[in-house]
Amino acid sequence: MNTSSESIIGPSVKIEGDLKSHGNLRIDGTVTGKVSTSQNLHIGESANINADISAENSVISGMISGNIKISGALVLGRTARVTGDITCGTLQVEEGAYFIGKCQMRDKNSANITKEDTLEKK
Repeated sequence: MNTSSESIIGPSVKIEGDLKSHGNLRIDGTVTGKVSTSQNLHIGESANINADISAENSVISGMISGNIKISGALVLGRTARVTGDITCGTLQVEEGAYFIGKCQMRDKNSANITKEDTLEKK
């Protein structure tokens, strides 16, 4: 995953509204609204996000309250604090990370598995 940032939201920046990017994005400040990028998203330890998030890949080390949709790889760092549902391709959770919500992982190489497929036949 390319982690070089194209746009950086510093720790002293507060954004109220939607944040949309087509490049790599790093957030260390506060965002309330929606965050989306077609590339990689890095949420730093000092970040406080109250927003739904979507990106290609993401590393999260800060606080997020909102749903997260990552089409590729998602890493929850040891300082991550996430409240919301997660949809991702792959998930890595480091020791110390906190997460409350539902998680759904999607396999790009196979058909989606439905709830009915996972129920035992009686």
